[in-house]
Amino acid sequence: MATKETSHESEIINHKLRIRVPATTANLGPGFDCLGLALNWWNTIHVETIARGLRVEVDCPPGVDIPRNRHNLVVYGIDLVYRRAGCKRPPLYIHTTTHIPIGSGLGSSSAAIVGGILAANAMLGNPYSRREMVTLATRIEGHPDNVAPALLGGLMVAAIDGKEVTIARFPVPRELRCVLFVPNVSLLTAKSRGVLPKRIPRADAIYNAGRVALWIAALRERRWDWLDVATQDRLHQPYRAKLVPGMYTLFEAARRAGARGVALSGAGPSVIAFTDTHAEDIGRAMERAAARIGLTGQSRVVSASARGAQVTHIG
Repeated sequence: MATKETSHESEIINHKLRIRVPATTANLGPGFDCLGLALNWWNTIHVETIARGLRVEVDCPPGVDIPRNRHNLVVYGIDLVYRRAGCKRPPLYIHTTTHIPIGSGLGSSSAAIVGGILAANAMLGNPYSRREMVTLATRIEGHPDNVAPALLGGLMVAAIDGKEVTIARFPVPRELRCVLFVPNVSLLTAKSRGVLPKRIPRADAIYNAGRVALWIAALRERRWDWLDVATQDRLHQPYRAKLVPGMYTLFEAARRAGARGVALSGAGPSVIAFTDTHAEDIGRAMERAAARIGLTGQSRVVSASARGAQVTHIG
């Protein structure tokens, strides 16, 4: 990666930036830690250089605890880039407006990390490419399936090779719609990953490998009828089902209402259905199914986002 000299510290004054970062859905069923999709659902981050110190403000739903200090993930992202560039972080005011639900499997942590990295890169004069920034973000997040689409948009395939991340981007046809059911409960990614086995049967690895390939083929050929098979999984969803009440009930309700495929969104507990028709009907079907089992939440129809995170200089 390119490195900037510390002389850039004299240039990082009077910056005022607005960064928009999309929600993401990872895994898409079989692509554990390697497939991710950007969604048209955005957080906004304002970053401004100030005279001294660090001020962090967050607009988020009541009861959500987001650090308002150097432990904030936006600050983590900024600090990583400045360390990599050999520079000292300037005094900053950071304000985040959080629309992406926290702890719902929709990439809220990745959005914060990516927003910070993109802000720091802009203040330093853009020394790093987007692909380099994916590798930097993966160092914090631990896996690239959310940070890659958050930065680049579209459907991303990401593979870690040593310290580098190799990525491939695929545009998503506009007719493919994403229907989310977001429960009114959160699930920590660490807890969701904690139930996964350390070893898997060879048959399960083969099962998932074929379905990841089929997902990409379905996307390229617009064969949405392949998605029912392509979204199936044996590596994580069966184990996470005990942490996601009603997961299979929601899957079945979505399929009966016309979903082409359905999966757990990231680590959960949100469920995502894919369709090219009757999206609102699928959302209502999942809400009714959830109500029958006493699960509260809301459905939301979104499109895939061809664009990843965006930074605008506003002063």
